[in-house]
Amino acid sequence: MIKDEDDLLKYIKKNIKTESNKIEKSIGDDCAVVKLSRQRYFVITTDTSLLGPHFTREYKPRDIAYKSLASNLSDIASMGCVPKYVLMAMTLPSLNDTWIKDFYKGLNILMKKYNLVLIGGDTNKGPISITFQIIGENKSKVLCRDSAKINDDIYVTGQLGLARAALIFKRKKQKNHFLRYKKNLHCPNPRVEVGVDISNIASSCIDISDGLSKDLNNILSFSKKGAIIEINDIPTSKHLLKTLSQTEIYEALLGGGEDYELCFTAHKKFRKRISSIAKKNNIAITRIGIITKTDLIFYKDGQVVTPDIKGFDHFQA
Repeated sequence: MIKDEDDLLKYIKKNIKTESNKIEKSIGDDCAVVKLSRQRYFVITTDTSLLGPHFTREYKPRDIAYKSLASNLSDIASMGCVPKYVLMAMTLPSLNDTWIKDFYKGLNILMKKYNLVLIGGDTNKGPISITFQIIGENKSKVLCRDSAKINDDIYVTGQLGLARAALIFKRKKQKNHFLRYKKNLHCPNPRVEVGVDISNIASSCIDISDGLSKDLNNILSFSKKGAIIEINDIPTSKHLLKTLSQTEIYEALLGGGEDYELCFTAHKKFRKRISSIAKKNNIAITRIGIITKTDLIFYKDGQVVTPDIKGFDHFQA
């Protein structure tokens, strides 16, 4: 029986051809990896953003465009690659000049920042839906989920839980607190530059779109490893820690998703280089744990904790 996204992926892989001799990585990673030559690869990702699960009517059109594109760019970043080309399929209920012009203003922020080229797509009439496909290219190694090694350090970029905190405060109708974190939810920053910089030294990488617990578990599952995570080391907002309950903190830090930060693993010998990469990009890169042989174990204040966190699943939400 197909009950969730994982079951659906297993069914697809069993019943549809998903591999060929030119495909280095197929279904199961943040991007597909297509071999062009001995050292050159295309990485390709696609993602759909819908009214409801991804944005609400409170979003400005420019924020819808920005977030929809940023979520795709984050997948390219997690592979350690440079985004190059964009295809976009857009479904709109009507053609509204003001809405469309504002949408493209948001789109252009990231298009110009990363020198992207829009090369095709599709338009339709119907309930609003935005789908991007991004094609990126490697400068060096392509990062994947399946190569974490025992005793590797585990890192995350930026601060976690801020996007989920916005949703929690919105749910609690605490407007001032919601506004404090609104930008983190509406306009996340894809870590493209960091992804490229760590591509030669990281052993595995994933972007945190479905929550740290679920996304780290993807690395562990594909790498056939375990991990120890110290919750107190997970970087976040002091205000969040003071304002939310312990259950809500776990929800934000471990299960929330939509942070679009990177979680990656690397050998201990690279600690100084990773510190240099953090300084170069003016972004925190924090060590939060270590890769082990089996099981994912969370510690807090020296004690093992078992937060009831599953991460985001479209069919379980």
